[in-house]
Amino acid sequence: MSAITEQLQALLSPPLASTSQERALEYLDTTYPTFDALDDGDALDRALEAAEGRSQDLNQKLETSSATTARKITSTLTSASTYLHSAKELSLTRHSLVDQLSTLTEELLPSGQDKQRTLLEELEDLHVRLNELQNARSYVAVIEKALELSEQAVAEIESSKEKPVSETSLSKYMELQNYVSATIDALKPAESVHGEPVKIVTFLHDLRTRTWKGIVGVLSDSLLAIAEQLRWPSPISPDLYDSLEAADKSAFESTFVNLLLLQTAGEKINVATAETNSVNALRKQGLYPLQTLLEPISMRFRYHFDGKRQTNRLDKPEWYFTHVLNLMHEHKSFMTTNIQPLLARGGYGDVNAFDEFCRVLLSLPTRKLKRTVPLLLTTPAILAHTVYQTLIFDGSVRDGGFEIRRTWEGKQRLRLAEEERKKAKTTTAREAKRMSKPPYETAIEWEGLSELILGHKDWFDSWLHGEKQFADNQYNEIISSPDAWQISDDGDGGDSGTQLSADYGSRTTTSARRFKALMERVTERFQPLPHLVHKSHFLFDIQLPLLEAYLTRITSSLDAYERLSSSFIRAVPGALAGQVGHGVDTKRLTSGVEGLTRVVKALVSARWIKAAMEAWGEDLAFLELWHGIQENPVLRARAEANMLLPRTGPTATLNDQADTTMFDVLVKQYGDVVNRSEDMIVKQICAEVETELKPYFAGQYDKTGSENVGESNALSIPATLVSPISLLSSEISFLAQTLPTAEVTGLYRKVATSLATYIIQRSVSHRGKAQFTPTEGQAFKDECSTWVETCRMALSSGGVALAKRADPPWQRLTDVAAVVGVPEADFEKVVAGVFDQDDAEFEQAMKEIGVRALSRMDVQNFLRARVDFRS
Repeated sequence: MSAITEQLQALLSPPLASTSQERALEYLDTTYPTFDALDDGDALDRALEAAEGRSQDLNQKLETSSATTARKITSTLTSASTYLHSAKELSLTRHSLVDQLSTLTEELLPSGQDKQRTLLEELEDLHVRLNELQNARSYVAVIEKALELSEQAVAEIESSKEKPVSETSLSKYMELQNYVSATIDALKPAESVHGEPVKIVTFLHDLRTRTWKGIVGVLSDSLLAIAEQLRWPSPISPDLYDSLEAADKSAFESTFVNLLLLQTAGEKINVATAETNSVNALRKQGLYPLQTLLEPISMRFRYHFDGKRQTNRLDKPEWYFTHVLNLMHEHKSFMTTNIQPLLARGGYGDVNAFDEFCRVLLSLPTRKLKRTVPLLLTTPAILAHTVYQTLIFDGSVRDGGFEIRRTWEGKQRLRLAEEERKKAKTTTAREAKRMSKPPYETAIEWEGLSELILGHKDWFDSWLHGEKQFADNQYNEIISSPDAWQISDDGDGGDSGTQLSADYGSRTTTSARRFKALMERVTERFQPLPHLVHKSHFLFDIQLPLLEAYLTRITSSLDAYERLSSSFIRAVPGALAGQVGHGVDTKRLTSGVEGLTRVVKALVSARWIKAAMEAWGEDLAFLELWHGIQENPVLRARAEANMLLPRTGPTATLNDQADTTMFDVLVKQYGDVVNRSEDMIVKQICAEVETELKPYFAGQYDKTGSENVGESNALSIPATLVSPISLLSSEISFLAQTLPTAEVTGLYRKVATSLATYIIQRSVSHRGKAQFTPTEGQAFKDECSTWVETCRMALSSGGVALAKRADPPWQRLTDVAAVVGVPEADFEKVVAGVFDQDDAEFEQAMKEIGVRALSRMDVQNFLRARVDFRS
């Protein structure tokens, strides 16, 4: 501002004379730098005249400019005064506006809870409500349009239900479907923004579904009305159907076929729109007319089995299963004879009418099971009964000829599977091989109603737990029963092991027989199961643990028996006959027939179960189960981790796998118990008899006593032999009466052979040379005959055939006795035949004295035991 003022003052000030003089002098110096330049006298005059003219011109302009400047200054001062006044007024106005703006700001900003709503807040709310009303108006318009089309679609089919259904009859429904599709496409951006479906989309889907159901319902109601005139759902035989009025039959058939045409048209519509929606899902429910005919049957089913009638019992699933099977049987002829041609007329000739009827009928027990099984999880017995009855029902349905591949659902699933295979660009070799087969070879199979339970992990686990608990309780009851270890005959014929009885006799312990029956009942429980995985659970979780537990029980009993009979004689729990307590004679429990009985119980029990497992291993059910386990990688890994199952890993050859059965490991373990029991029996009998023989052998060295006995009565038996012979007789007789012939023969052979060797060593070999007089030799021969005769009589209690096997094990002893008991008159002749003659003479001499098993050297050695032997 000051610079402008200074500039104005400078412009208004008068010119300076000094400045003019300086400019004139500068001009002259420039124009006339020398005196010579002044020679032209006129030039200076002209310059002066020009300067004076210019001066005058400038003075005139100065006067004009001064006047103009004065006027401008006056005008400017006037304007400045005006502007200053206006500025003051505007300043006042500004302050007033600031105050007003502050007031309005306070009114428009959001207020606290204790203040009224501001105008801005009310405007915002009104704006939001306006948008919502606009959206609602749009939604209502969409809904109104959709509802109008829905009503028109149902009315259209209602007005033309007497005519065959075609796509033209569904024009309004197609319009509805197109409208719904267009609306959904328009709302997709809103769905992508919100991240969830808009509710109107769900409504439109449901409306379209309800509309289609309404269209189907129009024709279904007509079919039901006509079917009631035919007395449906009472059984309609072909003859009865032929006897009906022609008008009724014609109306029924036309309405039935019309429903099929409606279904065909609906499928084309859905294919044309290329959508997957609820209408498409309805196809899996079956053919419309058969679903319609199911409605009165379903009402009766619910009346009997879903209400409060006595027929609705959780513990009687067989009642509604039987009801469904009866319905299948009653309507089979009507379906195959009268309904099948109608399916062909409606374009579904490839669908089997009876199979389709059975499939829709199966929805009744399916819904019943889904409602009742959760209620049975706390009652294992009823749950197990329900599963068992469901398996029986599945088997009955299959036996009735039902095949899912011939139903509507089966056809659709095959078609979809074929479409998926065509879309796949690459397939595995196995898949390619499967695709090369005819369609029916890759068709689906009906899994059965049991899959509802077995396929539900929690339900299956509950059932399996109940079965395991029941089996465990039965096992504990078996081994805890007072007669668990009592040996008895299978007199009632109740044991299913007829072949076992033939091979191993019918005598075994009650626990073994009942345990075998328990294992077979478990097999019966899982054998009808359709899937290998479910079967394997019963093997891994129930049968194998129980077989191991029973083996452990027998083994622990043998261990306890050995401890009782050892030098640390004490009371040890776990013996087969119960626990041994204080004050009990442990020697009596482990010796004689009573002690032998305890070991025999273990033997017959182990052998019975071993034989049973050998038979099970060759049974078709277990062979298939074992083969399936080997083919399934998961089950094979579980089997290889189980120490009770044989190893059939990658290194096993085909022959090894073919020769291996499921129970080979357990058969070997039970076989080890059998061998251990047999060894214990042989050792016990031999040890007890040898102990009783000690007085007898001690008496043999008292030659005087021995001779006196022989001279007084050559046929008498020493008193010291009565006890061991009696003991042997009682124990062999017990074995003959208890064990099968083959078992007794093997044990008897081992016992007799061992005792014969022992007697020869103690009576003959250990006494040395020249110890037997002819009388003592004859007595020893008679005593040996007594051993044989005693055993023959003991074995006869097991049968004549068994008694005939008494002699061979004693042959060496009787031969030795024959040698040392050669009559004195024949002794020299026998010695000569043995020592001096050839083989023929030796054989003749042995034949004369009855020796059959001794060599020449043995005979020579035993002849030296005679006191009358002369070398």
